[in-house]
Amino acid sequence: MDRLNAMETFVNVVEAGSFSGAARRLEVSQPAVSKTVAQLEERLGVRLLLRSTRGLTPTEAGQRFYERALRAIGEADEADRSARGAGNEL
Repeated sequence: MDRLNAMETFVNVVEAGSFSGAARRLEVSQPAVSKTVAQLEERLGVRLLLRSTRGLTPTEAGQRFYERALRAIGEADEADRSARGAGNEL
């Protein structure tokens, strides 16, 4: 599992409030999003989302993971921008 991709998928699920909404944002199938989140939960050994007929809400662990994942994704994006900027100087 690509950890950064899994983080991005999870962040999109939380922000969209559903697997199907995240799938639309990411332009992938809903089952692919669901599988990625399930694999992430299995790898971490903790439930990240409470699923109900009324939607999804992050668990306490899920909320903490969401906040840290946002920072990690931001850092990765900044690293990409920095490398591209350095590459332009060559």
